Amino acid sequence: MLPLLCLPLLAILALAAPLESRAPKYNVTSMNEALKRGSEILGTYARCSGSLCSWMSKVPDNTRITDMSIPGTHDTASWDYTLLRQISYLKYTNIIYPSPLYRCGSQSIFAQLAAGNRAFDLRVGFAPNGKDLVFFHSEALLDVNARFEDVMQGFYRFLEENPTEGLVISVKDENATWGTTQALQQSLYTTLTSPLAQQYINPSTSISSTPLSALRGKLTILRRFSLDQLLSNQQTLGIDLTNGWADNNPDFSLSTPAGDKVYIEDLYEPKADKIGLTPNVNLKLDVTTKHITAASGKTKGDGLYLTFASSEQAYQLLFPQVMAQGVIVPGVNQGLKKFLVSGGGKGLKKKGIIFTDFGSETSGFIEAIIA
Repeated sequence: MLPLLCLPLLAILALAAPLESRAPKYNVTSMNEALKRGSEILGTYARCSGSLCSWMSKVPDNTRITDMSIPGTHDTASWDYTLLRQISYLKYTNIIYPSPLYRCGSQSIFAQLAAGNRAFDLRVGFAPNGKDLVFFHSEALLDVNARFEDVMQGFYRFLEENPTEGLVISVKDENATWGTTQALQQSLYTTLTSPLAQQYINPSTSISSTPLSALRGKLTILRRFSLDQLLSNQQTLGIDLTNGWADNNPDFSLSTPAGDKVYIEDLYEPKADKIGLTPNVNLKLDVTTKHITAASGKTKGDGLYLTFASSEQAYQLLFPQVMAQGVIVPGVNQGLKKFLVSGGGKGLKKKGIIFTDFGSETSGFIEAIIA
């Protein structure tokens, strides 16, 4: 007969055992295959470690998503688009702009997650086989093997191991060289509503009143692709941003079918009055800081604020990395960090979602966005 003192300990162990042996929602073999196939975009898998892996754990559950400050990456999948890769894909794309114009980061997706990023900008189209959904930045085919569903499984793996975190995934139909529009819409819809996806994707089509508690362990989809060629019961998915997106615009808004207001800064190609890096950086900084300030004060209205701190100016050879990091003179990231840490943006909260290029290359920048 066990001593009475042992009974409480046994009860605790009995409760803890199911948690320790809890099976993941995914099939382990399929997950490993997906991570291997998607490694050129996802990077090499390693369990996330470090303080930024769980920074959302410090945010109260009842905090609305629209009242948070969330760092993200622009053209997330482009981080490893090199000249050698571009040359190897000439048989698919022919001659396009130099590879640095399309590369918007230096970290794999798993590294981006570990660095604290929680919003991701994915742009897709059919691979040359006309069957697999893969990643593009405009004309640039970023990798022919890593599939959209593989990368989504990488996000699922992260969330399974970091359940306090929530991710926002923007998905855009970027390239229509291969396949048909209807087939592309169907493939995206099928991937994002599969039984596995339903375990991890937040089903809501509204974001304005969503608390963090509903997003923990989940993905929220910002949909930048239409579903108009599908059956009527397949035309609702995620937060619909398809109606009213203004190209290369520093300050616009749109309304979703669910009634949300979304305020956006996306001046990706600033055209300053003067030639050179500094005038273009200053122009981009001006519109970016104004939008972040508006987000913090909700001065344009209540809703979701998206700020793209990303930019390029191709004809001046001001590629994304040059605009973001600067050359001799500071780039956008250094200027934006200074604004947030010691300038007019010091102490601002509710900054919205801020998508950056090469954000982690500036020490403390991601932390300054989260703060």
